[in-house]
Amino acid sequence: MAKDPSKTEKATPRRRQKAREEGQVLRSQDIPISATLTAIFLAFLFYLPYAYKVLMEYFKYTFSDPIYLLSSTNSGFIYYTGKVIGMLLLPILILLLVVGVVSNVAQFGFLFTMKPLTPKIDKLNPFSGIRRMFSLTTAFELIRNLLKLTIAVVVSYFVVSYLMSGFLSFATSSLSDQIKILIKTIMILIFAFAILSIPIAVIDFFYRRHEYEENLKMTKHEVKEEMKSYEGNPLIKKEIRKKMRMLALRRMIKEVPKADVVITNPEHFAVALKYERGKMDAPKVIAKGQDLIAQKIKEVAKENGVKIVEDPPLARGLYESCEVGDYIPEKFYIAVAKILAEIYKSKKVKV
Repeated sequence: MAKDPSKTEKATPRRRQKAREEGQVLRSQDIPISATLTAIFLAFLFYLPYAYKVLMEYFKYTFSDPIYLLSSTNSGFIYYTGKVIGMLLLPILILLLVVGVVSNVAQFGFLFTMKPLTPKIDKLNPFSGIRRMFSLTTAFELIRNLLKLTIAVVVSYFVVSYLMSGFLSFATSSLSDQIKILIKTIMILIFAFAILSIPIAVIDFFYRRHEYEENLKMTKHEVKEEMKSYEGNPLIKKEIRKKMRMLALRRMIKEVPKADVVITNPEHFAVALKYERGKMDAPKVIAKGQDLIAQKIKEVAKENGVKIVEDPPLARGLYESCEVGDYIPEKFYIAVAKILAEIYKSKKVKV
């Protein structure tokens, strides 16, 4: 259930993005742990023979002349010791780094934000702290940690019991055999913890996902306000559309002087046509308008010497059939061609 009963709506994409920017992402801490244990176990299967070889060579070299090697003046031994430690630890450290990054990136992708580190006043509220202490999340954390502790104790008990059964043979065995027994024991421990950490990680992931979705839920009012904010205030949108229409009208009026003819109703409609022989397949509508806009088109046409022809049926037909920028339909070819022919004839233009 959602923490707030009024939060019944699923989070919107914008709400999810905002939460991500604030560092609130779906993340299970047990998945990197399980992935690390599994990766270490698999890596050790191939890495331990190499590590065993390096250690045996180091011990042979060290104990060949311990008095000489432990001399404070023997910098070569110190360098060799550092080299061996680097050879043994560096691959493991790189592996841990890669697995840690990949297991986290696989959950929520790449994300860098400092907002989770920003101090919040509500976290200092003692009542909020008490409420968190008795929350479902705290109970789940307690159960999960107890489960981990129980598993660790049980596994350790069986491994120690197994070792104790061969303690006498372990104490009397050679150094190489003792090392093999220790490595075997470590591998058993890692394998056991890796296998048992998988179901814990799966349970934790699904619980975290449920908790994450519940925390992101919104009220119907929040969804409505967010949509209003995202889409914009209706009054502002109306004003923007009005300004866009005004700009479009101004651009259209500026094209009227380029027209060859303006066909009118004569009072209610005006359609400005332009035709360029060899460049256009048919005359194009470069401006049109009704009532006040029609009067403005005729006014600009007169000022620029554009021919105005009164043909009510043709003007109305062109106005209803075409948008600005469209070529006239084929059914108007003959009527418009006659008008243009008369205009070109009066201007003595060859068509």
